Amino acid sequence: MIVVVGLPAYADSPDGEKCAGGIAVEAAAAAKRRGGLVELVGKVGEDGAGDAVVLALGRLGIGHAALLRDPVRPTPVLAGGSAGPDEVAEVDAEPPIARLLPEDPAERPSLEAADIELALRYLPQSSVIVLTDPLQEGALAVAVEAAAFAAAKLVVVVPAGSSPPDVPADATVFEAPVDDDGSFGRLVGTFAAALDAGTEPAAAFRAAVATAGWEPAAD
Repeated sequence: MIVVVGLPAYADSPDGEKCAGGIAVEAAAAAKRRGGLVELVGKVGEDGAGDAVVLALGRLGIGHAALLRDPVRPTPVLAGGSAGPDEVAEVDAEPPIARLLPEDPAERPSLEAADIELALRYLPQSSVIVLTDPLQEGALAVAVEAAAFAAAKLVVVVPAGSSPPDVPADATVFEAPVDDDGSFGRLVGTFAAALDAGTEPAAAFRAAVATAGWEPAAD
């Protein structure tokens, strides 16, 4: 089982269908498309946008039993955004740049250490745990401990230019690009699915890069 820990957002697909977006959803959907059993641990607001996110996850086949509701903060909204997690951008099209609203992270739902501890306690069969959003130090420590307890491979996404996280040496750390059209999340999900299938990290990364259409940086 692949467990993606992150904060989904509400987004509209180009055809107007309400759906979910953000790196956590992109990664979870990509892993699901490659045959993985995927659960999303996250939090949305207790609002209509949150209801739409729950329905979208169900349509995508992503487990959301551990998706919590925040009665105070609203579900984030992707504005001017990327294609949905089950869509592919047109070839040669300029990648759209999405803004996450509210822009202040303090005004969005957040995952506390107790949230993650409770969720991962009921998902003990995880083989890969993917952390797609920055977590507070205490919450990160809980996720690291849960991965160790389950003998799960740990994948951590950090913002561009941030300091290395305090994670075990065998964890895989990805630095997210400043602007993303959704392809980075799909790369992370493809990588996680390969790990879940028993592929070694180096080979899984090469396969994910090739599948996403990225080119390795020149030495």
